[in-house]
Amino acid sequence: MDIPLVECLQLFDASLSTVSARSLPNVTNWAADDLSTLKSFVTEQFGAVTADDWLLVGVYMNVEQKDCFMAHSMCSFPQMSAVLHEAITQHRNANMEWKDIFEKYPIFSRIGGLRNAYYQFKEFDDSKPKAIHIEWTDADTCRIQELVQTYYKPGNKREVLIQAQKAFPDISQESILGKIKQITSKVPGITSDDIDRVKKLVYAYGKDWARIGQEINDTPRRAERIWTQHREQQKAPQTWSEDELNTLRRCIHDGVEMAEASRLIGTKTRDACNAKMLLLKSTGKQHNY
Repeated sequence: MDIPLVECLQLFDASLSTVSARSLPNVTNWAADDLSTLKSFVTEQFGAVTADDWLLVGVYMNVEQKDCFMAHSMCSFPQMSAVLHEAITQHRNANMEWKDIFEKYPIFSRIGGLRNAYYQFKEFDDSKPKAIHIEWTDADTCRIQELVQTYYKPGNKREVLIQAQKAFPDISQESILGKIKQITSKVPGITSDDIDRVKKLVYAYGKDWARIGQEINDTPRRAERIWTQHREQQKAPQTWSEDELNTLRRCIHDGVEMAEASRLIGTKTRDACNAKMLLLKSTGKQHNY
């Protein structure tokens, strides 16, 4: 006679087992396959899970009960944690693509949800002492900027911090790190020329961000950010000011190439200019300036 799985688990005496339950306190400790098994097991075997049920889940997964509960809660109500944020940061610094990170930590229902939670994450910890506010002089700021230019590598502030602590021994590490983050976070704006260059490189090399970053003399992360902005612009409806429309109409009248029109307008890609040109011509409004 076949005995249901849950009844078999109820008969199991963990005290007689020579194998200790695994400790997986953070979702980053879980393998993707284990998370998938955990979710399917709970869904198939239980309705509303009780405390006793979690004991059985722990036995089945050979993982401590509280860790099973934590991991399943994260899968049911996905949220970004400090530990997960740090793990993703390390993967991004190693140029891992978002689809691979999503497969490694499949707690969010889609890649976009994981990415948005990562970028919007802020850790609030009231137990930490408040940092003393430092008024940085212009000279001190220039010195930090020099150190950033010399020692900073995208995603790695460690060497800058070491050198800055030597230069400012009387200022706390937290205050120095905050100043470094402020300086390194000022990324130049993305222009239509940036988007056109990255588009051509993506068509040539695929999404090889390390190579594309080298080609445009920038970081892999910013190369990907430029491409992401391009894709978002394609999806979003384009709004045009009267000045932009008049510039485009003059370009159409003068026979200017759309790449040059994009450069003259400054805020629209070549594809956006071309699409708008076709719309203006189809409605007979290309001369209304």
